[in-house]
Parts: sequence; structure tokens; C-alpha cells
Amino acid sequence: MLSLNNHLKTHLAKSDGTTLEEHIKVLFYQFEIFDQCYPNVLTDEEKGLLKVAIEYHDYGKLNKLFQCKLPVNPKLKLVKCNGKIRDDKVPHQYLSPLFLRKLQNEFPFEELTIIIYSIINHHARGREFLNYSGIDLLISEIEENISNFFSHLGITSLSEETKDFYKKHLEYIVDNVATIEELNNKLRADDDFIKTLIKIAGLLIRIDHSASGEDLVIEEEPIKENREKLFLNYLKNNKKPQKLRPFQEKFKDKENLVLVADTGLGKTGLAAIWSKRKMFYVLPNRTSTNAMFETMKEIFGNDKVGLLHSTSLFYIYENREKEDFTVLRDYDNTKNLSKPITISTADQLFTAVFKYPTYEKIYATLSYSDIIIDEIQGFDPAQIVPILRQIEETTKLGARYLIITATLPQIIKKEFEKLGFEVKTDEPDTIDNTKRHKVKILEKNIFEALEDITKIAKSGKNVLVLVNTVSTAQEVYEKLNYQDKNLLHSRFIWKTRKDKEEQIKKDYETGKGKIWISTQLVEASLDIDFDVLFTEVAPADSLIQRMGRVWRHRKEDYKGKEQNVYILSQVDEKRISQVYEKVLREESLKLINQHLDNEGYLLSKEKRKIVEILYSREKLEELNSKYFEKWKEVEKVLNSNWEYLFKKEAQAIFRDTFTFEAIPYVFKENVEKLLDEYKNLKDIENKKERRLKKIEILKKINDLKVPIPVYWVLDEKIKSKNPYEILDQDLNIYLLAEYFVYDDELGIRIDKEALKNYQFDKDIFL
Repeated sequence: MLSLNNHLKTHLAKSDGTTLEEHIKVLFYQFEIFDQCYPNVLTDEEKGLLKVAIEYHDYGKLNKLFQCKLPVNPKLKLVKCNGKIRDDKVPHQYLSPLFLRKLQNEFPFEELTIIIYSIINHHARGREFLNYSGIDLLISEIEENISNFFSHLGITSLSEETKDFYKKHLEYIVDNVATIEELNNKLRADDDFIKTLIKIAGLLIRIDHSASGEDLVIEEEPIKENREKLFLNYLKNNKKPQKLRPFQEKFKDKENLVLVADTGLGKTGLAAIWSKRKMFYVLPNRTSTNAMFETMKEIFGNDKVGLLHSTSLFYIYENREKEDFTVLRDYDNTKNLSKPITISTADQLFTAVFKYPTYEKIYATLSYSDIIIDEIQGFDPAQIVPILRQIEETTKLGARYLIITATLPQIIKKEFEKLGFEVKTDEPDTIDNTKRHKVKILEKNIFEALEDITKIAKSGKNVLVLVNTVSTAQEVYEKLNYQDKNLLHSRFIWKTRKDKEEQIKKDYETGKGKIWISTQLVEASLDIDFDVLFTEVAPADSLIQRMGRVWRHRKEDYKGKEQNVYILSQVDEKRISQVYEKVLREESLKLINQHLDNEGYLLSKEKRKIVEILYSREKLEELNSKYFEKWKEVEKVLNSNWEYLFKKEAQAIFRDTFTFEAIPYVFKENVEKLLDEYKNLKDIENKKERRLKKIEILKKINDLKVPIPVYWVLDEKIKSKNPYEILDQDLNIYLLAEYFVYDDELGIRIDKEALKNYQFDKDIFL
């Protein structure tokens, strides 16, 4: 019988002909890259465990059934593949640990468990084996098929010693890790076993991914230059004073910090110099991340910064500076978390808290990273609770956090204080003392204010109208009798939305007498500066964000006799109650009234007080707000196994968080033609050239997608009306039914006439 090392030379790891020996060598090469870039992340003992996991992670691919799935290997002499071979009955990573028994005297039991856990979890398949009945099924499958798996290696049976060894380690994993609640408890209790397990498992996943991809590295060269000098040089290039602001100097070397600071006072600069290690900068939406990506490239250099969100590949492809393949390499390495600086939306990092399969790669990477979260007050409980939990868990692993925000609810402040963060809410240098917003509360609804809006616009001022639902925005647009008007909300196709976002920026800069009607979309995403705001009532944090779109960049006080912020207190409760809780809206109006100064201005320091008071535990309990109920519901999901996320109860909690992207029916022919083009690309021989062409076509398809809430298509009554059809399952391309009408003037909406026999229990098309 040949030695195991010889078998590694003759058995394949990949369909491209890469042998197991070659593949394992590439993994060790990636490990060396990681260790050179970040030598102090792992202890010597942890490095030893990771090396063993690397060596053995794919030994299960020696399995005959796996080998027979691959193209004929001329090097392979011992495996005879007779007839049609079915898929391997046990995922290869669950066979690899069988070869580890010979090491049981070299490592303590827990360390071998960490190695085994890392190996069996370096792919997502096989989770059904991680419970007691699953272990019995796994062992039974291996026993029954051992000859089919390894007879060519001279292994025809599973020894009792090997079976007992494997079973004990798997049972230990089930008892300590496989249940999410148990895992969470141990992690929050600072359990060393769990912390090491997550780091080794996560890094093995990333090393394996890096070894499997063309041009991938586990880590790119870290930033070694002095970051403060880089930032000061950026200020010089932008003709700004080359010195740090007092609060930047004061907080640049803090550990975990929450800082409340107003827009335009230097929060981004603080982030650039506070981070000393690998950096992730997290923002609430794609538009904001794209803008921050451009800023960070100016500070640190194009090759050091990556962009990570659901359509980031299309953004960097469209804005690439060279007509070459570097865009592919940069994107792949960003997705692989390899960049020294990554600008990201929250969903790309903070869903790992749900412990979905392979989540460990996120936790392991954050363990040696500095993470900045911008405008955390913009998240609702469905988002903030998971973020807080993941912050708590990853700080145990070594992550550092800087939270920078314009306002901070007291309930969130208290949570950070529990985590041991330093929280600064009233640092003098972070407060903007400019009188920007003169506020008036009008006892009317938005439709009753249309004449007021028109009158102000006719005087030459640019007016921003913000409402709480898309359907209201569409209705206001249709009823507003004014020529120079435009509409922007989240339910336009991406191409139109991008064009409108560019147009609204131009209009506020150069236009006069423009009216833009929009929704919460502009609260934190667009850097615009209008003259006057009309807004429907909302909770105070949202209202304050909306005010930030008016008199935003001006250095002088607003001195107009008339107000420049009008809050409409009357709303349609049927529409808005699903969006904003009534007691929070009403209390917000009271608090704003109480904190206006004698001239009617709402100053920055008063805004901070309002949000802190409104979202204090005492005030929420006094109001009997449902805010806590949702908070507790999300906590329940976090302690459930990840599959629970796909159940109706969990979906209900996150219904306003998750969106579904589909093509309006009007673009059916366009998309079908593009899909035909996509399928014909197989004739292009050069892989990179073919991939770029694919990206070009997929971007054109993506430009025609519109994001809609998941519950639109999950609602039982809607489902019965076939709300969409699948044009391409692999590419996630869905076509909306004809009764979803679309045009570039109003966006997506439902044709009630087409569904006149269909009765809605409530207006779900808000």
C-alpha cells in the first residue's frame, strides 16, 4: 500500500487537476502570508492548531466517490470508477477527521476538538450531522460505506477506536458549540476554548478560500505608514488646515469609544487616525459607503481600500480607472476580507451574529480589526440589537470599535456602557453651535400644506418634502400643482434612482425654486443642502436626520424671518402606524416644542437631549412603547439556531429590514435579451475577459431591478396571485407580475384595477 503522502500526490483536490498535495501547499503559503502581515493575531499554540487543520482539512477528498466525480486523472492509478457515480454520501470534510486519530496523544482533547470543528465547518454542508441523532447517522453512513470510500487506500473497515475517538469529539462539539444559545453564552462568558475555536475555524475558511481563487490572498499588505501623516497630507491636498481638531487629538488613541459629534466637524478624520490595525468602516446604506470609499481612497491610496456591499462590484466596474482586470482582483480580495481598509454596509458584517454556517470567518477577521460604525442611531431594534450583540461578542475576541454618531438614544448609550465602552455625548468641540433650523409645527397634513410648499418654491427657494411612505410620496407628487418638481424614493429601478440622486445634488447646488419629494431614503444617505424642509411627523431621531438635509453646509446662522423647517403633525394613521409608533411621534413633537429657543431655533445640543430622553428606558416605559417588545423579540431570534431566521416569526420581526430585488414586468424583453447575451459568452476563451463581459451584462440587468419589501411577495394572499416568476435561478433574476406597474416618473406601484377582485386586509404597499 502506498503511503498517505504518495496518495496526496496522486489524488485530486480540484476539478482543474490540482492535487491534494499541491492544494495543501498553497494553503500553507496563504498561512505564511497571513502570519507575515499579522504575526501577533495567534499565539504559537494557536498557529500549531491551524497548521494541523490546514494539513488535514481535505484528506476526506481521498474518498473514492469524491475522486470519481472529478475529470479523469492520468496520475491516478488505483481508483476504478465503474459506471455512473452518485455524489459522495458524506461531505468530504466529515471524512477528513478520521485521519486525525493518530494525533490523539500529541494534543489535549479540547485542542483536537478545535481542529476537528474547524475541518468539518470549513464548508457549509453537513450541518444536519451536528446533533446526537445526526452523529449516529454520520457514523453509520461511514461504517456502511467505508470500503467504497477508502478501499483503494487499504482501509476496508472503521475500527472501534477510530469510531469512539470521532464520536466523543463530535459529542463535545454538540454539547458546547452546536446549540446557538450555548455557544453565545460561552462566548459572552469569555470562554477561551470558544474564542480559539472561532479564530482557528474562521481563518481556515479564509485560507482555504484564498488558496482556491485566482489572484486571491488572505491578506494584502497592511498600511505601515503613519496614519496621522496620511490624513494631514489629505487635508493639504484638499487645501484645508493641516492640523488635528481638539477632539481628534483627544480621542485618537482611545480603545472602545462611542462619540456623539455633529456632521462636518471631523468624524471621518477621527476614524482615519483612530484605527491602528486592519479597518472596517460601516455605514447604513450603499450611497453612503460609495461616498466614503472615495474619501478613504484619497487618504490611504486606491490600492488599500475596498468597497463591500451587495452591488459594489458594479460600482467599482463602472468607476474603474483602467480598462484591465485589476477590478476583478480588487473586488475578489475585498469580498475575501483581504483589504487593509474595507468600507462596508452593515449587512455584510453584522449578520454573522446569527451564526449561519461559516460565520466564523467574519468573527475571526474582526478579532484583529478596528471597526468604525457611523450613524448608529439610524438603525431600528431589528438591526441595532444584532449589531450590539456582535460588538459584545467580537470585542471578547479582540476587535476594537469606534462608534460615531450625531445623536445617541439613551437605551443604546446604556448598552455600550455595560460593554465597558467610553461614551462621550457632550464634548464641546463636537457640538455645532450654528443656528441652522428654525422650526414650526403645523397642525395640518402634507396635502393641506401643498399650497404653502408651492408658494415658498415660487419665491425661488429649493424645498425638500419628506414623507413617511412611498405611496404618500407618489400621491404628493401627483397632487402637487407645480412644474419644477421631482420624486425620489427607494422603489425606482437602480439606474433611475442613481440618476435622480445625481440630479437632486445638482438641483440643491445650482437650482432655484426646485421641489423634491422623497422619503426616509435621504435621511442619512445623501449629502444635500436645501433651503426649506416640509416633513411629516416621525420620531425625533428621524426628524433630526431630516433636518440635517437643510442649511447643512453653510457656515453662518440661518437668519430668515420665516421658518426653514415645517413639521406636519397630521398623518393618515392607517398608513403610518406600521412605520412609526404613534406614542413616539406624539412625544417627539412635545419634546421638540419644549427644546426650541426663544426665536424658534432647535440647536444641536438640544437635539441630542431630545433623542436621549425619547429613547430612555424610563420614557419608553412611561409611553408603554412597543420598542422594548421588538427588542426582546430580536433577542429571542439571536439565541435561536440560525434556521429560525427562515421561519415566519423571525421574518415578521425583520420584515422592514429585508428587501427583495426584482425586475418590473415592463422590462421583460430587455432582460431576456441580456440573458441571451450572457449565455453566449461561453465562446470567449479568456476567463477574465469573459468574466468582465458577464459583469457588464449583469450590471445592465441590475440597473433594471427595483428593491421591494420581502413581505410584499411572502404575504399569503399575494403569493396566491403569483407575484413574480423566476427568469434565472442561478443569477437571482426575478420578474414581477404585470399588476406591479412601473414607470420612471412614479416608480413601482400596484395597479388596483388589475386586482379589483382582490381585497387587502391592510395597505401593504406603503
